[in-house]
Amino acid sequence: MDRLPDKVNALVERWFERLEAEHSDGELTQDARARLSRVVAASDFAGNVLIREWPYFRKRMAKIGRLPDDVELRRFTASIAQGGMALEEAKSELRRYRQRYLVEVLWCELENRCELTESLNALSMLADRMLAAAAGYAERQLRERFGCFRGPGDCEVPFVILGMGKLGGRELNFSSDIDLIFLFSQDGESDGPRKLAGQQYFTRLSQIVVALLDEVTADGFVFRIDTRLRPFGESGPPVISFSALEAYLLQHGRDWERYAYIKARIVGPRPAAGIERELFDDLIGPFVYRRYLDFGVFESLREMHALISAEVQRRELADNVKLGPGGIREIEFIVQSLQLVRGGSRQELRTASLADALPALSDQRGIGQEAVDALWEAYVFLRRLENFIQALRDQQTHDLPTADIDRARLCIAMGFADWPALVEQLDRHRQRVTEEFEAVALREASTARDVDREERFASLWDSEADETEWQTALKDEPGAADIAESIVAFQRSPSTLKIDTVARERLHRFIPTLISLVLDSEDPVLALQRSLVVIGQVLRRS
Repeated sequence: MDRLPDKVNALVERWFERLEAEHSDGELTQDARARLSRVVAASDFAGNVLIREWPYFRKRMAKIGRLPDDVELRRFTASIAQGGMALEEAKSELRRYRQRYLVEVLWCELENRCELTESLNALSMLADRMLAAAAGYAERQLRERFGCFRGPGDCEVPFVILGMGKLGGRELNFSSDIDLIFLFSQDGESDGPRKLAGQQYFTRLSQIVVALLDEVTADGFVFRIDTRLRPFGESGPPVISFSALEAYLLQHGRDWERYAYIKARIVGPRPAAGIERELFDDLIGPFVYRRYLDFGVFESLREMHALISAEVQRRELADNVKLGPGGIREIEFIVQSLQLVRGGSRQELRTASLADALPALSDQRGIGQEAVDALWEAYVFLRRLENFIQALRDQQTHDLPTADIDRARLCIAMGFADWPALVEQLDRHRQRVTEEFEAVALREASTARDVDREERFASLWDSEADETEWQTALKDEPGAADIAESIVAFQRSPSTLKIDTVARERLHRFIPTLISLVLDSEDPVLALQRSLVVIGQVLRRS
């Protein structure tokens, strides 16, 4: 590889001195030294793991540079799930395996031997397998004391883990937390000497899973676990039944939760196919996706857009590649927003994977192919940059480094000659993302409306003006008397008077625009009367 910058080279040389001091087991080949230099230059975390686990890596040097073997991962997690180890021993084994695995993924990325989707999938698969191992271990522990949990008909009730966010989309980054919702399909009780109800049994099970993976020990952690996306957040129960989830989504589910549940996927232990179908076909699917084109959700999406923009300004996130302007979150917003609007009528959009959903949006009603290509190029760049930022010290950060040496190390990882060249490329991607972000968030706002005329009509509508007042405002328009009569009759009709606050607010915004548009049509009276008939039929629908 090219000569490292002096500061980085000094760091790498100190690492080799440390390796020699702690593991004097023969001379390394020139190729091995060059490859190790690149990894150590890019990551303190990797350097420390390599020293600590040197016998393992020395033996595997020929295999390093490829993504970890899933067969080995399955074999390891199966040994944990069998439950033969003491809890502390299991914690240690899980943490050490995770560290070795991450170094191998990082090494593969640094040598450009895998695509972004492959490395993100490998990191997500690690979380999947570790969750399955932890759940298997926990179930064995509980069965020894409380027996197996059974529902009606004496059937075993499985523990179900719902992965959200990047884990749900198989897009986990290098040092990400994992968003989880713990579920069980139906109530019942355990069949051991000491019986437990569902809430007690599965809460205990989830606590063991969290202890195995989330607790920070002398060996570090496996995954930080965040369960705040569950119903009612931190104030809600840690584990809930399918029926409780259904009731929550029907009664309390909000549009931002519909947006979040797009990423939902069962992770860890696999329940029977029937249980998975019940969860997604009967509960989550109908909540997230509407059978019709869901343009009404744009109101909520615009509110989310405004909140995102305000947060960027308030928190000064210019150097944050995830939350800042033109960052990863804005790409996710673009894709998930259009999934939410159109997924009810297009099956191919019902996916937790951004990589699968983005190409499916390339049509006249979604976004053009050029925009799709630009967004994907930006996403790949930003996610690789995010991974290398986090790999520096295994920290969940998304901020560009400020120290010169860290910037130099990031340039090495990303393949740039210097920091200005990297930032120039970053700014180009972020500018294009921001353009698409604004376009999608505001796509329903018309740019060819007579705003002054609409404001006059809005004032008349709000004041519940009579026919004379409407005719005066419409005096120069053809059919003014019939239009005025239709508007007043509609506003005073029993069905309009009974609508709720949300529908009333929507009419307040919609009617002035409708009147302005029909006045420009060939037959304003007919256009208005037919439109009002349709509106009257859907007034009480969301």
